[in-house]
Amino acid sequence: MTGGSRSILVLVAMVVLTLDQTSLQVSAWLGGTVYLRITNQLEPSNAIVIVHCKSGDGDLGDHLVALGETYKFTFKNNSWDTTLFFCNFDWVSSSLGKLVSSTFDIYKAKRDQERCLHHCNWLILETRLYSYTLRTKFWENLYNWPQ
Repeated sequence: MTGGSRSILVLVAMVVLTLDQTSLQVSAWLGGTVYLRITNQLEPSNAIVIVHCKSGDGDLGDHLVALGETYKFTFKNNSWDTTLFFCNFDWVSSSLGKLVSSTFDIYKAKRDQERCLHHCNWLILETRLYSYTLRTKFWENLYNWPQ
């Protein structure tokens, strides 16, 4: 191996090791596609949720998500780490006896690259919205429904 090739190999190894030691954010920025999943677990209501997600680049429209079903979409994180998707959720709560409607940031690049990297999973429950966090390996309550 020539001196120049060896130097490039050492440089690449150092970059890989450095990226491995730093935040997961870099991996998402380099990696591309993000897979987002929102699963309806509204028991005992058994309600159908109308999920409507948007970003600055597009409107994904209304999607009906029945109990136990999952709404999925994919996208690419932008180079500036400013990708944002927000979703509105509408459903009728049998326990509250009323329409529940709220909008939440379902993907924020700076928050979620480290939290869920390329696979962001959400659970819709009666009292709150949970998201799976890779670092802790727990479902975390990120949002509560308005009362």
